[in-house]
Amino acid sequence: MRLGKQGFWRRLLFLSLVFWGSIGLTKAQVPKTGTDSTLDIATWNIEWFGDSINGPNNEVTQLKNVTEVITSMDMDIMALCEVSNPGYWQKLQNNLTEYGAVITTYTQTQKTALLYRKSMFKLLYSKSILLAYDYEFASGRFPLEVALETQWGAKKDTVYCWVIHLKANTGSTSEKLASYDRRAKAAEELKKYLDPKKRLKGWVLGDWNDDLDVSIVSGKASPFLAWRSDTNYVFPSYRLTLAKQKSTANYSEMIDHISCLPAMKPNWLLNQSGVMVGDAYIGSYRLNTSDHYPVWAKFSMDFKALDFLGTDAPMMARPFVYWNGAKWEIARDYSASPISAGDTKIYGLSGKLIFSGRIEDFFPQSEGVNYLQIVRSNGEIFQQILVW
Repeated sequence: MRLGKQGFWRRLLFLSLVFWGSIGLTKAQVPKTGTDSTLDIATWNIEWFGDSINGPNNEVTQLKNVTEVITSMDMDIMALCEVSNPGYWQKLQNNLTEYGAVITTYTQTQKTALLYRKSMFKLLYSKSILLAYDYEFASGRFPLEVALETQWGAKKDTVYCWVIHLKANTGSTSEKLASYDRRAKAAEELKKYLDPKKRLKGWVLGDWNDDLDVSIVSGKASPFLAWRSDTNYVFPSYRLTLAKQKSTANYSEMIDHISCLPAMKPNWLLNQSGVMVGDAYIGSYRLNTSDHYPVWAKFSMDFKALDFLGTDAPMMARPFVYWNGAKWEIARDYSASPISAGDTKIYGLSGKLIFSGRIEDFFPQSEGVNYLQIVRSNGEIFQQILVW
């Protein structure tokens, strides 16, 4: 088809509008992850959010997409990294009327922040911590500590969030090794800070910039190995590492993580963690939204539910009894032991005893969460959260 000059320019304008209009176009609805019956938390690095020079190439589109992801996922708490423009941060808050917001006060451009659902939490305080470790925490990206008062149930409780953004793995080989050491030292000092606070209910979440099985630095152990190996803590994101999932668009590792403090560990709903892979839902996600994906985990909202168990025995870090869709089964490495031969009790979230007998004889009536306790004749106690 032959076009005159006017027709040519009209067609060029039309094609340009189609192309640029497709940038940031939603492919499919971002899935709802949060539910009314669970406490849902997430962490997301929103790459240079609002910065006109670095990161995604259109700040208006980035704001739109970040708003859509947060609104659609419907989490109760979301940690954010790399908030880089005060004006766009305010616009994001204006878009998210259901959420309260806290942002760090350190001087670096890339700031950490926390969103919390106002109907569920009341802000008690926020502050930066470990100020003596400027170098270790990426030259001043100090952990953000936030205390929130719960607003559900008969008795209020307090939960804590520590939002971190550790040193990135950039530069020459020697610079990457130095960055590795800084991440390791930062994690060591943060764990020292948290260890005496084991009775607090809370999470450490953010961009850890390294993985939990082995480091992204070739030939190095994970800089968080000591933390991950401490059975007082649990990383809901570790199962994602083992499943070879990734939390960034450009690389193959999980570098964004969530860790539970000991007092919160029993409330993690086992295997309830995941990654919201943004490319599947937003066109050109890497160019206009972020180079990271949100990482999430789910928890029981009943913080007092374990008092009725009458023991300090820990919840198992992974299930030894699981529902296969038709019956209960014992995990392979427990099947040779008489674990199921003990006195079995199953409690509801309220603490009500709903079953006593052999685990094989318990048939759930509907999907839900309960607590399993098995006491063997020698006094050994096994406990786990049951999810089906």
